[in-house]
Amino acid sequence: MMQAPREREVQSVNRSLTKKATTALSPRKQPRQERSSKVVDRILNAALILTREQGTKTPTTLAIAQRAGLSVGSVYQYFPNKEAILLDLARRWLGAFPEVIARRIAAPRPTNRDEFQLEVDKLFVDTSRLYLDNANLMPVIEAITGNPDLRPIQNEYDDQIIALYAAWLRHVNPDLDDSIASRLGVVMMEVGHVCRLVGLKRDRKAFDLIQDDVKTMWLALVDPYLDLN
Repeated sequence: MMQAPREREVQSVNRSLTKKATTALSPRKQPRQERSSKVVDRILNAALILTREQGTKTPTTLAIAQRAGLSVGSVYQYFPNKEAILLDLARRWLGAFPEVIARRIAAPRPTNRDEFQLEVDKLFVDTSRLYLDNANLMPVIEAITGNPDLRPIQNEYDDQIIALYAAWLRHVNPDLDDSIASRLGVVMMEVGHVCRLVGLKRDRKAFDLIQDDVKTMWLALVDPYLDLN
């Protein structure tokens, strides 16, 4: 059976990441001054723009440097290779989710189902934008998931996201048992992520429809535990 283009793309990224030692995928030096941080931001922003423009084609280090307005040598001061740049982009993408969920925890506690659904709608607007704006980064995320050497990177963020989902549910229902909240958090994270990946592999209409289905599943899952009228 022939592989789908997306499967070949993920395997190609996975092979590229696997070829490098895990230590070589870390930034060469951490930016300790504001100027250095701005240079790293320029590199990562350039790489992100190129991944969006080029689709399945991985940008070269030279292309990233040119788009950032830097020499290749300047890029290599911070990253040993293009895989390390993509991996750092993936880290930043994963790191954006905790802040989005934390905003819902900081919002006033919903007192009924309609108010809670509005909170869910707001969360989906924010998280869906993260997926849609970074759709061409998904092969890197999928490669991390399938690579035993890199999977701990995603596990770290997954654990944080699950804990935040659980905290959000306890914010809505302070009497909810911690173990139940954590179990629901796992389902919310895993179902939401996998279904959105499926939607991204199709088209925007399919993505929106699948997202609506995920919201329906979420609400049906957590409603019995939230004690809302």
